[in-house]
Amino acid sequence: MRFGPDEKMWVVTDPGPHSEMGDILFEASLRDLELQFKGGLTMDKHPTLFTEKAEAKVEAYGRMVAMRASRAIAQRAAEGKPLEGSHRLEILDGNGKVLFEAEL
Repeated sequence: MRFGPDEKMWVVTDPGPHSEMGDILFEASLRDLELQFKGGLTMDKHPTLFTEKAEAKVEAYGRMVAMRASRAIAQRAAEGKPLEGSHRLEILDGNGKVLFEAEL
C-alpha cells in the first residue's frame, strides 16, 4: 500500500508504567509522525505502523499485557516471593472486573 504525507495509519508504541491505551495506540499520518519524533518519540519505543486498526489493537494490548506481567514479576521478586512454578496473572479494570487472565 502506498502512503502519502497526509494519509492515516495506525501507530503502536511501547507502553510506560502509567500508559493508557490512547498513549500507545493512535492514528497518525507521516506528517503527524514527524511531529511525534520532534516531540520526543524515539525508536527506543519501537513504533510500529499498521494499516488495520484491529491488528494495531491486538499489538497494543499485547504490549500492555507484557509490560504489566513484567511489573508483576518484578514486584514478586522485590517482595522476596518465589518466581518458580505457575503463577496466575489477572488484569482488572477499575471496578475489579477481570479483563485478561493467564497462567505464567
